[in-house]
Amino acid sequence: MRANMLDVLDSDYIKFARAKGLSEGKIIFKHALRNAVNPMITLLGFEFAGLLSGAALTEYVFQYPGLGRLILEAVMKSDINLVMASLMMGTIMLIAGNLIADILLMLTDPRLRSEK
Repeated sequence: MRANMLDVLDSDYIKFARAKGLSEGKIIFKHALRNAVNPMITLLGFEFAGLLSGAALTEYVFQYPGLGRLILEAVMKSDINLVMASLMMGTIMLIAGNLIADILLMLTDPRLRSEK
């Protein structure tokens, strides 16, 4: 996020906004942050599906019964129905995460809005 913000702050339209006399707060929050946050939102959409695998690791290490541990034991015991259901759930979580990320990108990035 920091690298993206520094890259955006060095761009021409930020220099133009400073030359117009806009306040630094308005430049950062209205112009620069909205363009620098796009890669972060995209990564959060992909990480939504990774919640299940992180839960499996935590549950396995701390011997806590949960959905992640159930799926891991199903893989070890070759319970095909449970493994397929968990893969379907992971796929749905990935699609939902990408949908949420796309909606958030439409709200934050004015370049993606099409007014026809």
